[in-house]
Amino acid sequence: MQQAWSFSQGDRITVAVVDSGVDADNPHLGAAVLPGLDLMAKKSDGRVDIGGIGTATAGLVAARPVDSSGLVGLAPEANILPVRVYVQATATNRDDTTVPTPSVTAQGIVWAADHRAQVILVPTAFTVDDDTLHQAVDYAAAAGSLVIAPTGDANSQNGVVDAAPRYPAAYSEAVLGVTAVNADGTPSSDAVYNSTVMLAAPGVGVVSTYYGLGDCMFAGDRASTVYAAGYAGGVAALIAARFPEESPAEWAYRMEVTASRPLAAQRDDMVGWGVLSPTDALTFVDDGTALGPVNPSGNKPAPPPPTNPAPATPAPPSRTVTTREVMIVAACAALLVVVWLAALLWGRPLSARWPTGILQKWRNRMPWSTWLARHSAPKTAPPKRGL
Repeated sequence: MQQAWSFSQGDRITVAVVDSGVDADNPHLGAAVLPGLDLMAKKSDGRVDIGGIGTATAGLVAARPVDSSGLVGLAPEANILPVRVYVQATATNRDDTTVPTPSVTAQGIVWAADHRAQVILVPTAFTVDDDTLHQAVDYAAAAGSLVIAPTGDANSQNGVVDAAPRYPAAYSEAVLGVTAVNADGTPSSDAVYNSTVMLAAPGVGVVSTYYGLGDCMFAGDRASTVYAAGYAGGVAALIAARFPEESPAEWAYRMEVTASRPLAAQRDDMVGWGVLSPTDALTFVDDGTALGPVNPSGNKPAPPPPTNPAPATPAPPSRTVTTREVMIVAACAALLVVVWLAALLWGRPLSARWPTGILQKWRNRMPWSTWLARHSAPKTAPPKRGL
């Protein structure tokens, strides 16, 4: 996480934990836990915890460093908003009202959204579809909160594989459903496999905060999607702090599109879009080219620029040819014919160039000297006649 923390540590982000409360006496959490809401005890503000799950989830997100302990949350500068919606996970009798219920959990989700929690963690996975719970997560998403919930721990019995959807994770249009993987990153048989799985995170051998006492290991021998969801909540806080201008859907997209998976364009029911990769999610550049989940921002690869053809030479403007121009062209053509004929005749013998009668007359012409003497002799006046 050191590399991821160089980009963000979750400062100014509030993560609501809608569960059994958060024990603020834990030394890792005292400075991180804000006054919240307790729907089980009117005099409490949610900073108490008898069930233990709420405190453990909060520690995964925002545990502060403490001397003599190596535990640090994924977003050590984020704040925790506790919303206590049950006292204990297991009922002591049929009429026990202190166990988790969809209706009370829905109230806690709405309250967290109204109090501007950017991330809302709901660790409880219900097996019953509930309209009130569905409406609550839709409300939170519209209010600007990213709701994260586990997709469920498998309860397979008598060879029947448990693949039933869990709620609110099954409301995938408004909730990021997270499953658990083993320590080596492989799918865990302890988790439910179905179409609601969108992301995977570590969920076995998890170290986190334990009531008000310090820290300990959870899920040592069996993976739990509850802690995987807490892990995802911490990474979501890092992303929200680094990209406050983005929507909750875009924060979830960052986690999904950068998750480690065999085929970039394909999800499966065991790990969803893959195992969460915090640094990659924090450094992802959304240029529209990434394969995988639907991009909520609508970015698509930019089309290639058009090829610019060579500019065509414009045709000269048409005009009407005048009569004078026609006559000039005709005269030039006639002159060329005359010149051609003259050249043709000049290159032939004299007898071939002139007709016979004309040539004979030319040969019998008066000698030049005779003609010259006759025309150059002085003229004498005619004799006078007598009267």
